[in-house]
Amino acid sequence: MTVLLLLIMDYRFTGNAFHEIGGVVLFLLFIFHNVLNRRWYKVFFKGRQILSRVLMTLVNLLLVVTMVTVFVTGALISATVFAPLDIRSRSLFVHDLHQGAAFASFILIAIHLGMHWKMLMAKLKNWLHIDASSLGWVLMSRIISIVVIIYGIYASFTNDIGEKLLMQRVFMGWGEEPSLWRFLLDYFAIVGSYVGITHFLLGLLRKVKNGNFTTQTMLHKKAANPK
Repeated sequence: MTVLLLLIMDYRFTGNAFHEIGGVVLFLLFIFHNVLNRRWYKVFFKGRQILSRVLMTLVNLLLVVTMVTVFVTGALISATVFAPLDIRSRSLFVHDLHQGAAFASFILIAIHLGMHWKMLMAKLKNWLHIDASSLGWVLMSRIISIVVIIYGIYASFTNDIGEKLLMQRVFMGWGEEPSLWRFLLDYFAIVGSYVGITHFLLGLLRKVKNGNFTTQTMLHKKAANPK
């Protein structure tokens, strides 16, 4: 889904027809993904609501809202797929809302991946038979992560991601012709930066939590066994 979203982020590269068809396919894949993971909704209010779980729930719910917004606004401004329904809106606000929701979905998908990155990397290492404890792998993964995060942050500013999220910039499609390879490099780096930062912050949160748990356990033991 992430790759397809990248392909349709700027229709100047693909044309409007592919942009709209790709958007419909993306939304169907999103629905299919949620159907496959419907168990998450069944246990929504069950179990202990720890901070990491609350954050993941918030991201997932926001992602559902933004994806539905992208699809609805996309249908309202459609010039191809939904054109026969004669529901097209000429409002610039609807265009800007479509763009803002699309970029919000883009960022939320990256954060969602970051929250599951440990599990995804474990599967990848097992599939490729990578020794995760080797010094070479550790150094290479750390260097690549740092480079991607730094460049992704830089690309976020040079591509005005903040303005697009806040709908402070008119609908994409006007201005100078962009470079496809620069676009792909920048946006893959932006995804990678959010994945990396999310993964790092969750790891830090777990360490703080485990540290507090260890400290509390030691205090309980001392209180139970005073010298």
